[in-house]
Amino acid sequence: MMRLRWRMLLPMVQVVLVAIPAAAQTPFVMQNIGQRVETDDARMVARGFGMTVTDSLHPGFKNLASLSSLRHVAIAFTVYGEKTENTSLDADRELYRTFTPEIRVGLPVIKNRLALTAGFSVFRSSHYDTEKDAAWTVWDDEVTGVEQYSREGSLFNVPLGVALRLPLGFSVSGATNIVGGTLTEATANWYFEPSSGRNFIYQPSSRKDEERYSGTSYTLGGIWSPGKGRLRVGASWSPAHDIDVERTVELQGVAQRGRTEYVMHMPEEYRAGAQLRLFGRWTVGGDARYQDFREFTGLVTSERNWDSNMDQEYEYTVGLERTRANERRRGWSNLPLRMSVAYRRWGYAIGGAPIDQRTMSVGTGFPFGHDLGQLDLALSWGKIGELAKNGYESDVWRLTVSVIGLEKWW
Repeated sequence: MMRLRWRMLLPMVQVVLVAIPAAAQTPFVMQNIGQRVETDDARMVARGFGMTVTDSLHPGFKNLASLSSLRHVAIAFTVYGEKTENTSLDADRELYRTFTPEIRVGLPVIKNRLALTAGFSVFRSSHYDTEKDAAWTVWDDEVTGVEQYSREGSLFNVPLGVALRLPLGFSVSGATNIVGGTLTEATANWYFEPSSGRNFIYQPSSRKDEERYSGTSYTLGGIWSPGKGRLRVGASWSPAHDIDVERTVELQGVAQRGRTEYVMHMPEEYRAGAQLRLFGRWTVGGDARYQDFREFTGLVTSERNWDSNMDQEYEYTVGLERTRANERRRGWSNLPLRMSVAYRRWGYAIGGAPIDQRTMSVGTGFPFGHDLGQLDLALSWGKIGELAKNGYESDVWRLTVSVIGLEKWW
């Protein structure tokens, strides 16, 4: 039986211990399909381009075609912690959160030629709780109380893929993604005694909506990496697909329970990237992604109409990376250095205006002994939305930690 080295497992165990369940996200997740989760590992976040990675000692999973270069079994694990300072028209709120968005495994069937991969990846998430004082007029009374609202859930996929190296520097990949997840929204009104001082308390009322998602999507990818050329390009495509949704609504106070089913149609997604080797250890590159959520369809009710607020979702990142030294140097000059900037337009509007997100990141990494893995770090700062346009604004500080461990196959 193949034994994983302790120096590969120890950092992964330490990361798991700090991955406490999330407390809350930005207030933008209170509406629509939620917030896209940052699934890139720390190296990809910091350098800003990952669609073109073909490094067998530091593999990437953003474009599965890159795994055709594998010579070892690879296990990748990512966790991030973030602090958000959220501003709204009503109040300010500071939140902390940890999240484990992705675990990936790559297995070389034929070294540097054919590989299989599997994993778990969360790509959308919603987690937010609010509470505020409220008052209602009931007949001749003014009843005071509290309104509570909570929303939590995620969409994830389990990718099962294969990567193959072809002649002339081409690599291709294909993956089946098993999609699943849940979304729960709960509202509750708690009433105090009416102003007239009558000897009774109104019965609390609450409502819980739960949706369970299941479906399948597919992804095709490719990379062109000529032997000693400076330029490298990559791309992937995920066709449109349907997600089956089972929805349950429960009312308390006036007891009622209902169950419905509907289909959520997700639009196709395009990704592309390029990198150019400059001089010495320096490389520049960028990635782009596009998904037209105007083609999204889902459940439309008097209380919820996501479709009408949908828009085009796109993002692009550009960055610079200095790879680690292959020969011993003094001090920090041995380590990799990465920096990037990113822009994202969310796939839906809030307050009648689109949501814009801007992020800057820097990072580095520390190789394990005998080149059997890497520990990577990325520090990011970003701003989401604008108070004047969306009614909300968030500043986000995030620390991303990733571990990639390698084990000899034979």
